[in-house]
Amino acid sequence: MKHNIFLNKMLWIVAFYLSFPIVSGQVNQRDLEVAGVVLDETGETMPGVSIYIKNEPGVGVVSNADGRFSIKVSKNSIIVFSFINFVTEEVLITKSQSDLTVQLKESEGTELEEIVVVGHGQQRKVSVVGSISTVDVSELKTPSSSITNALAGRIAGIVSVQRSGEPGNDFSQFWIRGISTFGANQSALILIDGIERSGIDQIDPEDIESFSVLKDASATAVYGVRGANGVVLINTKKGTAGKLSIKFKNYASLSHSPRMPKYLGAYDYALLANEARVVRGQTAIYDDVELNVIRKGVDPDLYPNVDWQKEILKKNTWNRNHYLSISGGGEVARYFLSASTYTSDALYKESGLNDYNTNVRYNKNSFRSNLDVNVTRSTTISLGVDGYLTSQNRPGMGNTSYIWDSQANLTPLTVPVRYSTGQLPTYGKELGGVSPEVLLNHTGYVSDNNTGIQSNIAIRQDFSQWIKGLSARVLYSFDTYTNHVVTRSKMPDLYYSNKRKVDGQLDLELRSDSQPLEVKTSAYSQQKTYLEGSVNYEQLFGERHRIGGLMHYFHQEFSASNRTGTDAIPERNQGLSGRMTYALDDLYLIETNFGFTGSENFKRGEQFGLFPSVALGWIPSGYNWFQQVFPSLSFLKLRYSYGTAGNDKISNYRFPYFTFVEYSSAAWGGKYGITETKLGADNLRWEKAIKNNIGIEATFWDKLSFVYDFFRDRREGIFQERTNLPATVGNISQPWGNVGTMTSKGVDATASYTHVFGAESWATLRGNFTYAQNMVDYWEEPPYKYPYKAKTGHIYNSHTGLIALGLFKDEQEILSSPKQFGEVLPGDIRYKDVNGDGKIDTEDYVYFDYSNIPQITYGIAGEVTHKSWTLSVFFQGAARSKFLYSGNYFPYSGGNIGNVLTIANEKSNRWIPAEYSGDPNTENPTAHFPRLSYGSSQNNEQPSTFWLKGNDYLRLKNVELAYRLKSSFIRSLALESIDMSIIGENLWVWDSVKLWDPEQAASNGRSYPIQRRYTLNFIMNF
Repeated sequence: MKHNIFLNKMLWIVAFYLSFPIVSGQVNQRDLEVAGVVLDETGETMPGVSIYIKNEPGVGVVSNADGRFSIKVSKNSIIVFSFINFVTEEVLITKSQSDLTVQLKESEGTELEEIVVVGHGQQRKVSVVGSISTVDVSELKTPSSSITNALAGRIAGIVSVQRSGEPGNDFSQFWIRGISTFGANQSALILIDGIERSGIDQIDPEDIESFSVLKDASATAVYGVRGANGVVLINTKKGTAGKLSIKFKNYASLSHSPRMPKYLGAYDYALLANEARVVRGQTAIYDDVELNVIRKGVDPDLYPNVDWQKEILKKNTWNRNHYLSISGGGEVARYFLSASTYTSDALYKESGLNDYNTNVRYNKNSFRSNLDVNVTRSTTISLGVDGYLTSQNRPGMGNTSYIWDSQANLTPLTVPVRYSTGQLPTYGKELGGVSPEVLLNHTGYVSDNNTGIQSNIAIRQDFSQWIKGLSARVLYSFDTYTNHVVTRSKMPDLYYSNKRKVDGQLDLELRSDSQPLEVKTSAYSQQKTYLEGSVNYEQLFGERHRIGGLMHYFHQEFSASNRTGTDAIPERNQGLSGRMTYALDDLYLIETNFGFTGSENFKRGEQFGLFPSVALGWIPSGYNWFQQVFPSLSFLKLRYSYGTAGNDKISNYRFPYFTFVEYSSAAWGGKYGITETKLGADNLRWEKAIKNNIGIEATFWDKLSFVYDFFRDRREGIFQERTNLPATVGNISQPWGNVGTMTSKGVDATASYTHVFGAESWATLRGNFTYAQNMVDYWEEPPYKYPYKAKTGHIYNSHTGLIALGLFKDEQEILSSPKQFGEVLPGDIRYKDVNGDGKIDTEDYVYFDYSNIPQITYGIAGEVTHKSWTLSVFFQGAARSKFLYSGNYFPYSGGNIGNVLTIANEKSNRWIPAEYSGDPNTENPTAHFPRLSYGSSQNNEQPSTFWLKGNDYLRLKNVELAYRLKSSFIRSLALESIDMSIIGENLWVWDSVKLWDPEQAASNGRSYPIQRRYTLNFIMNF
C-alpha cells in the first residue's frame, strides 16, 4: 500500500510538471515566422534536426526529409539547432525570414569524449581506470531466444556454456572471469537500467542501448556485498530528439540438429551383443534363427528394429520473430516504444492423434516504453515500463529429459513403437522404461506461463545554474513476476511381451495400469521494490584538473508467495556507495570507490560492511614527446586497481546466524523435548573478494587497438559447513562458518583492426580472449589418510577418478598388477595403485584438475563492407575443459537396456580377443573401448583417465550476408532504408568429440541438441 501511495504521488508530480510547457507556450507571443534549410559540412540536407527556441521548453520543430523547417518565434529569440554528434548552432532572430540556411559541423574529439557506462553512472572513456568490457550491441542481435547465447566469444571476461537447444531451455549460463568461489552465489550481478533484475533472457536485443561488463574492484566496489562476482550493466534505448523513427523487423529461422548420437540398428546390435557375451565366457544371447529373423524383420513385435530418434523427432522446425519500435520526440519530451513476439517450436514429432499440442513450444511476447520529459530546463522526469509474457508447452510428464533418457535406454530390439495388436509398449514400470513415443504423445501436456511487469520512475535535477557540474537523481521501481503452471497428465495401459502363445498370438503382460486425466495447478508470485538516490559532480578546472564525484544510496525489498516461517519475511538490502575521480591533463588518473552495504544475513550491529578500492592510470601517449618518439603508437594507457568487493549470498538459506529449535523426539535419550535443528553461525562475516587488476590499452596508427587485463581474485570467508568438529561436542547438526578460501587468476584481452579502402568500402577484424583458472586454497573437510584426496589445492569441481595405465595385454600382466575391481581379463583397463597398498579401490581416486567449465574462451570476428553489402563472419571457441564418458557410452552396460553407439561397431575402436576374431591385430592396445561385457563391468566403468576426454572446440558461430536498400523510390514510400540479410548459425564445429555437440559432451547424448539455424532477416526503417 505504501508503494502504491508513493507511485501515485510521483504520477501527480509528473502531471503537474507536464502542464508547464503548455502554459509557457500560451504566454509568449510569436509573430515572426522563420523558414529555411539545415545542411551538413558537405552541403547535404539534414533531416531530423531538433530546432527549438532557447529557454522555452515545449516550443520546437524537427527538420523534414529535405532538411527544411518552419517555426514561429518572437523578436530577439534565439533558435537552437541540435543533432547528435554535431556542434549545436544558435541563431538570433530579429525579423521574419524565408530562406535561412544553417550549416552544422561534425563534432571534433568524439573519441576522446566517448562515454562508457560504469557503476551508477557514466564516465569519459579516456578517464576510465577500471576493467570494463563493452560490446557493440549490433553483435548481440542474433536470431536467438536469448542474448546470453550471443555472449560467448564476443566479450572479454565472459565464460559461457550452453547445455541445451530445446526451446525455452536453450539459455546459456555465464560467469565473469570464470567461477571464483565455491560459495552459494557464483553468478554475476545483473542490472537492467540500473536496477537488479533477473530477466536478461526476456530482453529483445533490439531494445538494448549499451551492454557493459564490470570486472575489477574499481568497477564493482560501489556495489558492495553484491559485486564480488562481477556486474553486467544493460541500458535500454531511450527516445532522442528528432523526427519520428519507426523500425519493423521480421525474421524466420529454419533449424535442425547437426549432431545426434548415432546408434546401432537391430541386427548389428544383436551381433555385437553376442560378442559381448561370448568374449566373457558366456553363451550368445541370439542364436542363428533369431539373427535371421532380426535381419529380415519378419517379427516386428518381438524383434523390432526401431530408430527412436526418427520416431520422435522431425528433421526441421521453424522459429519466428516480429519486432516493432517507435521513437522520437523533441527537446521537451522523448519517447521509445517497442513490442516483440518470438515463437520457437521444438523438433518433437507429434502423432496427430490428440486434439491438443504435446510438442515443446516456446512463446515470448514483450513490450517496452521509455519516456523522458524535460519539465524545466534543469529537471527531467523519466518513466519506464516494460513487461513480458512467456509460455512453454511440453509433454505431460513435465521434464523432457525423460524422453532423452528413454531414447538412449531403449534399444531397437527392446519394444516396438506399438504392438501389432494395438497396445502401447513399455519395458519397465518407471518412466525410464516407457518408450519416448509414449512419453511424447500419450501423457498429456503441461502449460507453463510466466508474466513479468517492471516499472521505474526517475527524476533528475541539474544544479549547474548554482554549482556547475552538480546533479542529483532519485529513482523508484516496482517489479512483479508471476508463474502459473497447469499440468494435465495421464498414462495409458502399457504392455510388454517377449514371447508368443502356442497359437502364435502375442503373450502380452500388463506392466503399467492406465492413469486417468489429472489436472494440477501451481502458482507463484514475487514482488520487488527498489529506491535509490544519487548525487553526481563533474567539473573541469583551469583546462587541466578534472574532478568527479558520486554518492549513491539504495534500498530494495523482495517478497514472494508460498514462503513460510522466517522465509516469509521480505528480503531487504540497503547500501551507501561513493566514487571520487581526478584527472590531471588527461594524463594522470586516480579513482577511489567504496561500498558500504547492509544485508539481512548478518546480526544486528554487524549487518554493514565496507568495501573500498583504488585505481591509478597513466596515459603517456598524451605527451608531445611521446608522439615524436613513438609516432605509430597513437594511444597508450596503463592502469592498476586494487580493492575489495563482497558477497552476502553466503548460504542457500536465510538468517544463517539463527539457531532453530523444535519440540521433538530427537532430543537426548529419544524422549520428547526441546532440541536444536540448526545451529546458527557465530562470528558471521561477508565472503570477501580481494581483487587485483593490471590493464594495458594501446592503439597503433589509429587502426589497431589492444586491451589486456591481468587479474587475480582471492576469495576469503567462503561459508562452509564445519566438518572438523567431533561428535562429542554434542551438536545435532554441524555449524557453519566463514572458513573457505579460493583464488582465481588469468587474463582477458580484446583486439580490433579497421582498414578503410575508400569512401564506401572498409573491413574490420576483431577478437577477444579470456583465460580464467581457479584453485581451492582451503576447503574444510575431514583429515584424509592420503593428502591427495583433499579438495584443497585443486581446481573447483574438478573431475576425479582413477589413473588408467592402458589395457591389460595378457594374464601375466594381470597377475603382476595390483588387484583390480572384480575379475578382469586381458583387454580390461589397468589402473595405477596410487597409494601403493596392492589393490585398486576408491582410495586411489585423484583429482584430474579439469572441469566441464572451459578455462579459455575466445572469439574472432571479421566484417567487410562495400557500398550497400556487408559480409560478417564470427568464430567462437573454448579450451581447457574435459568431460567423462559415462552411461550408455559403455556398450551393453545395462545388458538389454541401453543403445550402443555405432563407433563401437568399428573393429579398430574396441579390443577383441584374437581367439574370437581370428586376428591378433584386433587386440588393439589403444582401442577406444576395452573388452566388451554384457552388463555392467565394475572394473571398466570406473571414472578414470581412460574415459576423460577434452571437449575443446572452434565453432563457426555466425555468418551473415546483408544488403541495405536506400533509394529515392524507397524514400518516396516514407522509408529510410530496407535491410535484408541471410544468416547462418552454428554452421560447423571443429572438435574431437564428434558424437554430439562439445558443449553438451557431459550429457553423453542425453540432451536436446544445440541447433543449426538458417535465417532470413528483413528490417524496414521509416
